[in-house]
Amino acid sequence: MKVGDFLLLGRVKRRLIEGNLPSTQAFVYFCIITSIDNLQLGVLQVSPFHPTRWTPLAVWGSLFEGGVFLIAAYLLNGVSAGRDFLTRYFAICAVVALWIAVPFQTLIWLPHIVPSLASVDWYNPAVVLVTNTVMFPFLALQIRDVARKSLGTA
Repeated sequence: MKVGDFLLLGRVKRRLIEGNLPSTQAFVYFCIITSIDNLQLGVLQVSPFHPTRWTPLAVWGSLFEGGVFLIAAYLLNGVSAGRDFLTRYFAICAVVALWIAVPFQTLIWLPHIVPSLASVDWYNPAVVLVTNTVMFPFLALQIRDVARKSLGTA
């Protein structure tokens, strides 16, 4: 397998559409998503992050957006008539997560590097909420695209 077949969203989507994404590759994507989620939790535990009055908005907003995203992705995949939802979900989410993990972490740690951002209490909550606001619809649309093209309706 070529690296591009693993890391480039267009190639991964093509394999999902064709139905020939290997189970091992889907499992690796599952492991990537699980690892990134655990890393995020770990970073939040050890970082000198101090909750602000904006933190609950970011946490609850992201939780709400995540729930809406999961439901939307399932609906856009064809509900119970859809196929391979988990494979599509983990593959697409993992590839996108690999591309945004470093920029996202850089933005989160930026207040430690740029002193003027350290005093902005809404900065990190805004980064989290805006990232999820942009990422979740993008992921859902990618899942919809794969579902439609798999059925030949696009």
